[in-house]
Amino acid sequence: MKKNKYIGMMLMAAGLFAATSCSDYDDYNKAVADVTPSANQTLWENIQQNSQLSDFASLLQKAGFDDELNTTHYYTVWAPLNGTFDAAKYQAMGNGALLRQFVKNHIADYGHNATGALNERVMMLNEKAYDFVGSSAYTFDNVQISQANLPSSNGILHTINGVAAYYPNLYEYIMDADLSKEQGIDSLRNYFKRYETTYLDEKASVPGPIVNGMQTYVDSVMITENLLWNQLNAKLYDEDSTYTFLMPTNETWETQYEKVKSFYNYIPQTSAQLFVTSGGSTSINKTPATINIDAAFWNDSLTNWTLTRNLVYSNNDVYNRWIEGTPTSIGSDTLRTSVRNKLSNPQAILSPTIEKVPMSNGYARIINAYGMYSWETYAPERIVSAASADNRAMISNGSFSRVEVRNPDPEKVTLEEGENSIRYAWVEPTGGGQFVKPEMTLYLRDVLSTTYEIYCVFVPESVDPDKANAVTLPNRVIFTLNYCDVDGKLKDYTFLNEDPDQMAAFMERFNMKDNATNKNTIRSFSNDTSKVDTLYIGEFTFPVCYYGLGDEYCPNIKITTPYSVFNASLREAYSRDLRIAGIILRPKELAEFEESNK
Repeated sequence: MKKNKYIGMMLMAAGLFAATSCSDYDDYNKAVADVTPSANQTLWENIQQNSQLSDFASLLQKAGFDDELNTTHYYTVWAPLNGTFDAAKYQAMGNGALLRQFVKNHIADYGHNATGALNERVMMLNEKAYDFVGSSAYTFDNVQISQANLPSSNGILHTINGVAAYYPNLYEYIMDADLSKEQGIDSLRNYFKRYETTYLDEKASVPGPIVNGMQTYVDSVMITENLLWNQLNAKLYDEDSTYTFLMPTNETWETQYEKVKSFYNYIPQTSAQLFVTSGGSTSINKTPATINIDAAFWNDSLTNWTLTRNLVYSNNDVYNRWIEGTPTSIGSDTLRTSVRNKLSNPQAILSPTIEKVPMSNGYARIINAYGMYSWETYAPERIVSAASADNRAMISNGSFSRVEVRNPDPEKVTLEEGENSIRYAWVEPTGGGQFVKPEMTLYLRDVLSTTYEIYCVFVPESVDPDKANAVTLPNRVIFTLNYCDVDGKLKDYTFLNEDPDQMAAFMERFNMKDNATNKNTIRSFSNDTSKVDTLYIGEFTFPVCYYGLGDEYCPNIKITTPYSVFNASLREAYSRDLRIAGIILRPKELAEFEESNK
């Protein structure tokens, strides 16, 4: 089986689609004896001889299914009477579409009699299922049965006053070149088409004779697979499933593509500082770590996947049942995608629907805008825990302790509902006596090429109720970001305090002037020790994307004091110990949204 490339490391092999077979089921198909003359004739002979079924007979011949109804294979046929349907519409179809959408939509395997109280769900030859119900009078897909149970030597014939409404399933709809072009959703179809494969299942097929040295098959079973099915966790081809599938127009797709691709600005060779440990201490290698990738492929693949991964919603999911009017205790303030993302703005997501098209397994909604929030889909807020060993690149001049405080002082921290503890990294100075200054460097993994507001979360020792009377001095620190630029070169960026009042108070206390020599000292940051302080340190636009590159290939941020040594006057005002819960990178779009909704 041919294996398609996929989006970086994000996709794996997909699942089975559908298997179709032309095998007869002779052991199961036994013609029944009947005194009615029609019982001695085949289904095709009875249809051909019925003047009220001439349109249906003509369509059977056009589709090439007339000979099949002359065989011993046992079928049930629901035949539309002349004048009850638009025969010209079906005559204009191509033979393949006519066979699947009309002929096989009215024929099922085995015998299905209309007798007694009937409540049957019948699977047709095209794998669509319809209700065959009634008592003294019967209907097929809500179409009235005109004459029931006309016996034939190879099956049963019912005549009906209309046609069973054919609906493609969601996968058939999106992959139909004519339909997708008509609806203007070719871009979505072209993306799905990349990952579709069809092949012969030799084990399931019935071998025929060897012709010119090649194996032939009298019954060929073809398997169609698509790598996107498992990744979307959606059986879009399954007639027994039900989904809502948002299908963006080409213009909508292209507009969103241009927006999203800027977040995945990969470069061919990305560099990052390489931290090495030797003799129990960690240092920065002079030679950086580098990774080479096909930047254009990564950009296109992740952009397309981002545009697709939140378009499908299971109508059976308790979060989504309200979409089609089914009552649910969850309410209508959340949607959950088939990949389990919870989205908080369902009305904005569904309102761009310009057409709602019924399918055999749900609904396609043609949309002219993406209503999902970027921070709930592809550009989330990133929280880097300093207490996690995986996030600490290096600690210098200090020893690390992981501190967990259970049931912290509620006056000093507002916890999310259900939380009862707070964890932070405590770095104490070691070596060098009273003058040494510790520093901590944290990895910032998987950041995108976008603008983030960056915060550092400081924790006072007194957050622990057992240490409520502890006197914790504030820190005086600067933050230095190491990152890769668009040319693949490493750069440093130092965040400086922009608050004029804080700078003025510091200069007055230490009798300093604001000049180049004192710039970092004067414009460094101090935290509020009366609470867990989420301290804003500034915003930064990362020029390149690191998402998916691996643990080593990412920027980092160093937290340290700007002083060369901690003298006595500084030790009276500031603590050398670092108590830090972590770093928060909040996407600019999220920050602006929160500000506008205060």
